[in-house]
Amino acid sequence: SPPITSLLIDDLLARVLDKLADPSDRKSFRSVCKAFLRVDSLHRTTLRILRTEFLAVLLRTYESIETLDLSVCPRIDDGTVAVLLGGSGGWGGGPVGWSRKLTTLVLSRAVRLRSVGLELLVRACPSLRAIDVSFCCAFADREAAALSCAAGLRDLRMDMCFKVTDVGLAKIAVGCGKLERLSLKCCLKITDLGIDLLSKKCLNLKHLDISFLKVISLFFTHIYIHKYIYVFMYLDNILMGGIFFWIN
Repeated sequence: SPPITSLLIDDLLARVLDKLADPSDRKSFRSVCKAFLRVDSLHRTTLRILRTEFLAVLLRTYESIETLDLSVCPRIDDGTVAVLLGGSGGWGGGPVGWSRKLTTLVLSRAVRLRSVGLELLVRACPSLRAIDVSFCCAFADREAAALSCAAGLRDLRMDMCFKVTDVGLAKIAVGCGKLERLSLKCCLKITDLGIDLLSKKCLNLKHLDISFLKVISLFFTHIYIHKYIYVFMYLDNILMGGIFFWIN
């Protein structure tokens, strides 16, 4: 006689899966049989990769993910991205199964990833709304230009990207005009000239963190703060802790 699990339709199994909040319970669920594993792969929307060697297999298994966290895979580089997107024609940058629905990409501490791989990855994810590249200390203006390819981006974190300058920020401001949240904490090469351009291009910003940035002139600080408040019409929160003042 067929096993009792064969009588459970996918919709019913999906409802059961919704009730499992503990990750260990979810792990036990998908270990029952192939049918349960299939339901889990179709239902899962968040994936956090711990080891790079399993990345390709997991992305083929979980093609419905909306959030991909690679923050604990610092070894990911341009070559790894090329292999992951090989089904779209190599370096063509077209979307593949797992990348079509992806809305959030966490690349924090991905220190080996450079502009070529980053642009390839961004172009392959047409639905991207949030990217985190914080603590990518080697990221510079080329990487910022690659991020600007995500035209639909709403949330961008670039904390501790020490090499990004006003030029890179200008690329993002022009290419990502729909930004609502932007964190530039400790991006020490960005000055108020870049923020000024940002205020002209990204009028929908609601949260802006410019802590530990350089202000060119102490005399203009009061004027800039008030101008940002009026120009960013939807701005709810602006953080300016630890600002460096460069007095002309």
